[in-house]
Amino acid sequence: MQTKEVIQSELNHLYEQFKSNVSFSSELAKRASPPLLLNVPEKWVNSTKRVLVVGQETLGWDFHPGDYFPELETSIATFADFQSTPNSVAALTAGYRDFEFARHQRENYNSPFWRAYRSVRFSLGEDVDGPETAVLWTNLFRMSLDSGSVVGNGSLEEATLIREQGAALLRAEIQALAPSSVIFFTGPNYNEHLYAQFPGVELIRLEDYAPEKTSMLKHSQLPLQTFRTYHPGYLVRSGQWDIISVINSLGK
Repeated sequence: MQTKEVIQSELNHLYEQFKSNVSFSSELAKRASPPLLLNVPEKWVNSTKRVLVVGQETLGWDFHPGDYFPELETSIATFADFQSTPNSVAALTAGYRDFEFARHQRENYNSPFWRAYRSVRFSLGEDVDGPETAVLWTNLFRMSLDSGSVVGNGSLEEATLIREQGAALLRAEIQALAPSSVIFFTGPNYNEHLYAQFPGVELIRLEDYAPEKTSMLKHSQLPLQTFRTYHPGYLVRSGQWDIISVINSLGK
């Protein structure tokens, strides 16, 4: 069995490559946020049921000296900062750990997305809070743009570029993490971006739900238990929160 240190080392290698290889214009690098970089808990490594929850976008993500990482001497507020700061990968993975899935941000913590995230943890019989978990989180877009949505604030060309720069990294993360299940809380408005990251993905009907909105997904780079449904915010507004319970029961 691989250890936490081995898996994190593999991820950090991927993140260093990403840091070196991404090519944005200087303007776009200053408008984009630092990337969301994962930190692997011990419980993830020791669990047979491991769920990766994938949201739509990282709507703001920056770090400053004293926030999370004692060795950080300058702020990492933009993607340009991320690329120019020597220890930025270590700082951002530490930030992911200490963020604790919005635990310390009351308004964010009570949002539909984080309520859905905690419901997945509950379905696995684990504590819904704390950094030790077999449920990790990432997003289709791991950077924000102009402190908000890439899709909303960027041109089609900018959104496509940011998506494509992160697509290979998401697939490599999934391979390194080897989750037993993946849940995309992305909604039909992000289908274009989801399908582009997993070319040739097949939609498998899930009960009586419309496949373009809620379905299982089949792809060589995704586990058999992979689901895609609406963002939890829409599930609350439309009274369809029970979809999460259905997915949780099937994903066990």
